[in-house]
Amino acid sequence: MPDPLRRRTFLRLGGVATLSSLAGCSTIQAELGLRTQRLGRVILTNSSDESVEVEVEVIREGTIVLASTYQLSSGSSKERPQIELNEWNDNLAAQRWEVRAKTPASEWRNAELTAAAGDRDDCHRVHIVTGNWPESPLLVLPTDCKRTLE
Repeated sequence: MPDPLRRRTFLRLGGVATLSSLAGCSTIQAELGLRTQRLGRVILTNSSDESVEVEVEVIREGTIVLASTYQLSSGSSKERPQIELNEWNDNLAAQRWEVRAKTPASEWRNAELTAAAGDRDDCHRVHIVTGNWPESPLLVLPTDCKRTLE
């Protein structure tokens, strides 16, 4: 016949180990202070004097949530036609976002927003700007939700 004291000790240790492992999962994020990144709007702007086609992908946690092509009319230094995107508005927070864009004259350019240690969540917007620059005809610029690019 098994020893009841041994059995109780075994069950207690097993229960403590199980609770410890479950508690670790729920508190590790709090202990590390991991935060999420919220993706606000993605803003498309054309600063060149010719219309341009821009292909855009928004990727949340490795899953494409937006893949589309937009035709931007010609712009100038004073007037820059803009398109604002936020189709992911019902689920803004994630550990990782990637916003990618390209034009027929450029390679893919991207901005990655990855959660890091800290005590608060961050919100970012991404500006996709086309222009006649020698480095690249396309810039993908992450900014804080509270700041604007002028």
